[in-house]
Amino acid sequence: MDYALILSGGSGTRLWPLSRRARPKHLVWLAGSKPLLEQTLDRLEGLIPAERRFLITIPEQAPIVRDAARGRAAGIIIEPVGRNNLFPMALSTRMLADRDPDARIVFLPSDHSLAQPGMLRQALELALEVAAKGYIVTLGIPTKYAEPNYGHIEKGDVIPGFGGRAFPVFEAKSFREKPPLEVAEELDRSKEWFWNCGIFIYTASGMLELVAEAQPGLARILDELAPSLARGVPVIDKPVCDWEAEQAIREAYLGLPKKLQTSIDYALMEKARRVAMIPVEMGWSDLGGFSALSELLEPVDETNRVALGKDGVEARVLLPGCTNVTVFPGKRTVVCLDCKDLIVVDTSDALLILPRESSGRVRDVVEQIKQRGWTDLL
Repeated sequence: MDYALILSGGSGTRLWPLSRRARPKHLVWLAGSKPLLEQTLDRLEGLIPAERRFLITIPEQAPIVRDAARGRAAGIIIEPVGRNNLFPMALSTRMLADRDPDARIVFLPSDHSLAQPGMLRQALELALEVAAKGYIVTLGIPTKYAEPNYGHIEKGDVIPGFGGRAFPVFEAKSFREKPPLEVAEELDRSKEWFWNCGIFIYTASGMLELVAEAQPGLARILDELAPSLARGVPVIDKPVCDWEAEQAIREAYLGLPKKLQTSIDYALMEKARRVAMIPVEMGWSDLGGFSALSELLEPVDETNRVALGKDGVEARVLLPGCTNVTVFPGKRTVVCLDCKDLIVVDTSDALLILPRESSGRVRDVVEQIKQRGWTDLL
């Protein structure tokens, strides 16, 4: 059977102060008519039924994630602490494999935006077929500019047997995770390289074989934790699986070696042999900063943009003489006079003003806030 594992526990520091640890970007109203997590669940309608969808989150976000998933997923899996995406993917895949050896799994983030969700569903339908042939499958997004913060996939030869489908299927020749800017510029000029959107489709058995080959230490941890994983999986009438309450799993999280506190890309995909890539243009954005988020807003004039409130009400914002200014207003009136290339973010307890080109440095500001002990702002 087909399952979805939806990663729903990120911190969203690149969109502070809109995004906070207890309510990060996938749980707030950023783009579209619903929070990103709800949009993600919408995309799976007609593909994977609610009783086979599982959301993976952290304790601070568990109550909100559970409410969002109510009736739309079997339930939530609560990690003791965040440890990037490799470990929760491996644990939850082992948990499902022990119950359904033939499981086919879509592992995807909950904090991305798509303009064409129908294209994703078509690509996932094909990807599940390809995964059944023994491939780990990922989706490739045509690059639009040089982006050093994205992973990249190099297209290889066509994989035969899938002709006449909505998308071609290629071997993934190589992966390059977050290359330097000069390398990203070269990859953007090439027609052979695509952005890696972080969606992986695989059979549970195939992924666990890859884990055993590429990360044998992780495979041993999975074997040791198998009895604890067997004690609970979310179901509609018992929708919470709390790994923090399982002592062995909690200790494994707290004592996890640094080299395993990493991404699937670094730990597995760069070492995998049978990887397929399906290129698909679906209006994808990972909303990795305010510059990317602002591109989803409708311009209010030739270049300036203003975000609407949750209820769609237009805020009190004036931008006389401004060029390329984006405002994410709060309750206060915002006036910018003769400004250029700025982003303004106003919330009830913090005001952020930055040049558009500095969008990628917001995470550094969050680190300074942590160092100063201003925990109420996190």
